Amino acid sequence: MSVQNDTFILSKQGWLPIALAGTLFIFFSMTALHLFQFIFGALLIAFLILFRNPERSAALGETSSIISSVDGVVLGIEETLINDKTMKKVTILNSLWNVSMLRAPFDGVMEWCKVRHGVSLGLYHPLAEMLNEKILIAFKSLSGHEVFIEHTSAQSCFSIAVENEEAQKMKEGSRYGFLARGRTVMYIPNEVTLNVHAGADVRAGESVIGRFDA
Repeated sequence: MSVQNDTFILSKQGWLPIALAGTLFIFFSMTALHLFQFIFGALLIAFLILFRNPERSAALGETSSIISSVDGVVLGIEETLINDKTMKKVTILNSLWNVSMLRAPFDGVMEWCKVRHGVSLGLYHPLAEMLNEKILIAFKSLSGHEVFIEHTSAQSCFSIAVENEEAQKMKEGSRYGFLARGRTVMYIPNEVTLNVHAGADVRAGESVIGRFDA
């Protein structure tokens, strides 16, 4: 399948709420109801920020690199077992003010995607891990390396969206979905040398999470 990429200035997940907020802002501006004009004007600005869809490019040309799939702050790094295989677990938290577009970590294929529909509790709620909406995706690079990415939604009015199909070819940094607010965990092969640390700010499609050893 061919690579799909939404390059419009705003994510299509935001077209409807932006149109509604803009229409109501114009309506209340014409009727001189200034309180509602202010409310929907502020909401329109918030939606424009939330659904912005900038161009990004790592411009590295390195097949050994793993690029961040999400904007945010690295919460922690640890080792874990996935299918009896030791992997590095990089946890990233993104807020409503980060760019919400999700991007492919390298040139390769989206092998599979599993979706669990759920609620939208705060991430620190004791039931969030069990009940919140979650998506697990497997990417395979051209060299055969696998990376698993888990997106968990936090308190938000907007669901996680994944637009690409299973077995679809993807370019490094190409858009595959949307996460307004939540936690992303990247499970990376243990032989990767990490390029980030806890507390680091990362940008989807640009920041190098790690590199495979030569």
